[in-house]
Amino acid sequence: MPAEFTNQYPVLPVADVRASMRWYRDVLGFGIDWTEGDEFGAVSSGAVTVFFSRAEPPVAPILLVWNTTDADAMCKAFRTKGATIVEEPTTQPWGMREFLIEDPDGHRMRIGHVDESEADYGSFAGPDGKPLAE
Repeated sequence: MPAEFTNQYPVLPVADVRASMRWYRDVLGFGIDWTEGDEFGAVSSGAVTVFFSRAEPPVAPILLVWNTTDADAMCKAFRTKGATIVEEPTTQPWGMREFLIEDPDGHRMRIGHVDESEADYGSFAGPDGKPLAE
């Protein structure tokens, strides 16, 4: 392949770009990067950037998956800021400890860190169809 992907910037449809950007700043700790009037904007935190585009409600919810260094600490911090916690931190059979939050537009973020203490890869297969765990 002559080139490869270098970044990913999801664009979330939202009812109010500025209100969404404030929520990501005030609740999740993102920085506001820029806005283009009331139609478009961007926030970022660490290696994560999210774009927002104004859309008429209802908007179709999108699921984002983010990695962190400590899912439990992040969940606790978000809870104190008023985030809607949909699922509490749980160690998953795919080797991640994850929790799920929802923003005011209904978009969800699954956030986690690697934790293979309860991993069970028995049902997972690689691209060749062979089991990952033997």
